[in-house]
Amino acid sequence: MSWKRKPHRPRAASGRPLPAVAARLLPVPGASSDPLARWIVPSVLIGVVAGLGAVALFGLLHLCSELLLEGVAGFRPYRTSAEGGPSALVPSERPWAVPLVAAGGALLATAFAVWLAPEARGHGTDAAIAAAHENPTGMRGRVTVVKLVASALTIGSGGSGGTEGPAAQISAAFGSVIARRTGMSRRQARTALVIGLAAGVGAIFQAPLGGALLGAELLYRKDMDARVLPKALIAACAGWLVFGACYGFTPVLGRHGADAAGLGAGDFVLIAATGLLCGLVGRLYTGAFYAVHLRTEARVRSLPARLAAPTAAAVLVGVLGLVVPGVLGTGYGLMEALTDRELVAGLPVLMLLAIPLAKIAGTALTVGSGGSGGIFGPGMVVGAGTGALAWRLGELLHLPSAGPLPYVVVGMAACLGPVANAPLGVLVMATEMVADASLLGPGLLAVLCAMAVTGRTTLYRSQPARRPAEGTEPGGVRQAVESTEPAVPPPVPEPTPAVAPARGPGPEPGPSSAPAVPPMAQPSPSAPARASD
Repeated sequence: MSWKRKPHRPRAASGRPLPAVAARLLPVPGASSDPLARWIVPSVLIGVVAGLGAVALFGLLHLCSELLLEGVAGFRPYRTSAEGGPSALVPSERPWAVPLVAAGGALLATAFAVWLAPEARGHGTDAAIAAAHENPTGMRGRVTVVKLVASALTIGSGGSGGTEGPAAQISAAFGSVIARRTGMSRRQARTALVIGLAAGVGAIFQAPLGGALLGAELLYRKDMDARVLPKALIAACAGWLVFGACYGFTPVLGRHGADAAGLGAGDFVLIAATGLLCGLVGRLYTGAFYAVHLRTEARVRSLPARLAAPTAAAVLVGVLGLVVPGVLGTGYGLMEALTDRELVAGLPVLMLLAIPLAKIAGTALTVGSGGSGGIFGPGMVVGAGTGALAWRLGELLHLPSAGPLPYVVVGMAACLGPVANAPLGVLVMATEMVADASLLGPGLLAVLCAMAVTGRTTLYRSQPARRPAEGTEPGGVRQAVESTEPAVPPPVPEPTPAVAPARGPGPEPGPSSAPAVPPMAQPSPSAPARASD
């Protein structure tokens, strides 16, 4: 008779073991380490679904923008060259309708989210990070549909928000569902959720390497989880291929490789100054967002108030978007427009100063009040406007020898990377968005300068400071690890004979007993909460 214990086979949500063929393609629940071969199929599956989610979000967002913002309000925002333009701002034919359309879209989106999935409100990346640490198998499958529709309505009607938050929450929710359905352990479920987040962001920005690095960096403020990087690379590549097969593989901000040539000594001095300025603007962006978000969460309790807050904020954002370009919608088209030397040189300095400030206010009002959208993408727009402003000021002093493109790209990385606690991932993503790896060096200089200013500021407050020790959870409780070998009890030491003390004068000592030592409490593993899809 063999006493060797059979290895555990992954189980479905119903508790039944999965078929042997499927079990060989999935991680073994409770294993201390999983070979990469067992994560290839789940990573590809999560990446493909993340790419399809990004495709649906991109298409639905453009449909809502064409029907609501352009069709009803007559307003055409900036669009990137990959989206077909335009690269110039066209005044609205019915400016009075822009705030009304933004308010109507915010009202419909908020009512839809509150009715079906309240967790879909706000920015999705922080919700995915919180779920990864607290309950990685608890994200509901309906969040994917609710977040998709609510974000498309909010941003497509003129709200200031990014597409990465919805994409991250959609794909992370699918990773959570996969983990729940296949019976993964808590640690494995966290990995599945994180690679879904990485694949979603990498697909929507067409930056697979940057998305994978984000997955490793975003979970912690002062640490990174490099163990998820190989799986995140597979998932992000799969998502990028799916999205590119539908919308092409052109970089989000087009190809501008020749515009970055010719950096001189004056450029590097100005780039370092740009990094310092972006660090200050990043702190302002974070502070403004949470000033609105925390006040809204504290004071808005009833259902009518939850509907009224994003609607009133959308009216203000609509008015602000009529005055300053790039506020309405994602603003990604404005980032590409700011790489044009003639356009930036022709703008007044006050307008360049107003662009990042207005985008900060618009995003804080839209997402901070409970609207559905991301705050990652607007942070890039704020950084791009800050970089263009720095180039314009340097141009007046005859410092730069290159165009505004390097300053826009390093501004994107330096403004967002340090406050998101993902400097490497954001830097790589920014260079992928313009297909110019030569900007990695200048971008690194700017990011390091910005990190000296941002300090402990964080855009995602669900991030713990550091990764917990091996075998522990964020709460500090040691987790029992299943083993495929039979447990061998520790040897029991033989009792040492007690030596009777020499009797002296005085009363005879009575029997003494050692204080009872309670046995070490063993953690009882509790089953993760099952979310109703």
